[in-house]
Amino acid sequence: MSLLSLVTPTTRERLAREFDDRGPEACVAEVINDLRQHNPELLDMAVKCARSRNDYSRVMQGFGMFYRLMLAPSRPDRDGSELNPLPRVTPRTRDLIVAQIDELGPELFTMNAITEIETQNPELLQMAHNFALSQPDYLEVMQGFALVYKSLVDQAAADRALLH
Repeated sequence: MSLLSLVTPTTRERLAREFDDRGPEACVAEVINDLRQHNPELLDMAVKCARSRNDYSRVMQGFGMFYRLMLAPSRPDRDGSELNPLPRVTPRTRDLIVAQIDELGPELFTMNAITEIETQNPELLQMAHNFALSQPDYLEVMQGFALVYKSLVDQAAADRALLH
């Protein structure tokens, strides 16, 4: 069972309309501001992944949609008045993820994370898959989504363990 909220088809469709109606630039700017405030480690990961691709703006749009989908089930409004319900990824969790990637290799790490997303949050995987299909480097974009997802899941588990 994932510690992150489940994305529904309705949520995925609503977010797609939001990006269409408000424009991807406005939505990505909002996500970047939210990440800067609530999750700078995650922002750093997303920016590094996007910079390594040929189309930074487009890849950040995909990460923005992915992040908003994870945030949307527990915070459907965009006014920022509520606390961010996603875990704040710590440098320690980031280091542990890097160690997992080093141990497993990037391909196996990515496949394991994709399998986890498929099992725990299939609508989120569908969004990531559909977005990555439109990119020339499908696997590398999926690696970025896997990294973001796994960081949040592992941080949620670490936070939960601290409470018990």
